[in-house]
Amino acid sequence: MGGCIFVYASWMLLVPDPDSEIGISYFVFWLLISTIGWTIMYSPYYALGAELSNDYSERSKITFCRELLALLGIVLASLLYSIGFDPKTNLFIFDIRSSVGLKQICLTSGVLFLLSMIFFLVSRGFGRDIHDQKNQKFKIQEITEVLRTQRLFSRLLTSQLLNGLANGFPPALFVVFVNYLLQLPALAGPLLILYFLGAIIGVPFWLLLSHKYDKHRLWCVAMIYACIVFSFVTLLSRGDLVGFSIICFLSGLALSADLALPTSIQADVLDLEVLRTGKRPSGQFFAIWGFVSKSAVAVSTGSALILLDLAGFQPNIYNGAFALTSLSFMYGGIPIMLKCLSVYLMWNFELDRKRHQEIMDSLQSKETI
Repeated sequence: MGGCIFVYASWMLLVPDPDSEIGISYFVFWLLISTIGWTIMYSPYYALGAELSNDYSERSKITFCRELLALLGIVLASLLYSIGFDPKTNLFIFDIRSSVGLKQICLTSGVLFLLSMIFFLVSRGFGRDIHDQKNQKFKIQEITEVLRTQRLFSRLLTSQLLNGLANGFPPALFVVFVNYLLQLPALAGPLLILYFLGAIIGVPFWLLLSHKYDKHRLWCVAMIYACIVFSFVTLLSRGDLVGFSIICFLSGLALSADLALPTSIQADVLDLEVLRTGKRPSGQFFAIWGFVSKSAVAVSTGSALILLDLAGFQPNIYNGAFALTSLSFMYGGIPIMLKCLSVYLMWNFELDRKRHQEIMDSLQSKETI
C-alpha cells in the first residue's frame, strides 16, 4: 500500500502535466503524499528484515544485501537521470534534459516496484508464519515504557540520532561545497556516483568482518574510519579534484557499514525485548527507528543551511575566507564531532555476539517449556 502511494505521488511530483499550473502548493502536496507513502512502506519493510533470521551473523548478511540493492538503485537512478537511448539511431545520449531523466527514473522504478511486489507475494508461500495476533495493537504507552525501561534500545537510538545528524550535513552541503569551495560544478554528479560506488565495493569487505567481530564494535570502527578520511576535507581548496575524489571513494566505503550494521543491531535488541516482555513489537521498534532517522536528517539538513547563512555565505557571489572556511568546517568538522559522540555511546555496548546467543538460548528454553 505504501509503495503504491509513493510510486504514484513520485510520478505526479517528478513528471507533472505540462499543461497544468505547477506552483508551490502543488509541489508541497505531492511531496507530502510521497513522503507518507514512503513512511508507510519503510517500517514494515525494515521490520521484516529483523524477522527473516534469528542468527546474529546472518542478520548482518540480510541488512547488507538490502542496503547493497538500495545503493545499486541509487547508482541506476543517477545513470537514468543523465543517460537516454535514442531508438532512431540506436545510440545512447548523454546530457539529456532533466524532464526526460526524471521520467525515466519514474518509469523504471514503477516497473521494478511492480515486479518486486509480485515476487514478494509469490515468495510468501515459502516463508514461515510469524504472525502473532496479540501483538498487533498499537499502544503508545507501551512505546514510552520501552524507551524508559529498555536501556540498550534508548542508547542505540541516541547513537543512531547522533550518527544520523552527522550523515545529514554532507549531503545537504555537497553541491555547495563542490560548486563554491572546489569550484567544480560540472563534476558534482560523477563525484556522487564515485561515492556510492565506494559504498557498493565496501559491502563484501564489511560483510566478511561482520562474521568475525561484534557488530557494535565494527560499526564504531567504520565510523572512526569515516572520521579519519573526512578530516582531510578541511585541507581542500579550489580545484582539488584528485584529493576530493579519493575522499569521496574512501568515505563511501564506510557508508554500507553505516547503513546495514545499526539496523542489524536493532534486530538483536528486539530479541532482548521478547525475552523481557514476551512480546515482539517489530513494527513499533522500526517505526521509532524510522522516526529518529528521519528527524536526524531533517534537523541536520535545516541546521546546515541555517548555519551556512549565519556564516555569511551567499550563492552566486564571491564569498570570503570566513564563509568558505565555515562551509568546510560544517561539511567535514561537525559530522566528525557527532560521529565521535556516537562511537563513545556504542563502543562498550553490552549486546555482543555472546550475549545475544544467551538471549536466544533463554528464548528457546522458554518455548520448550
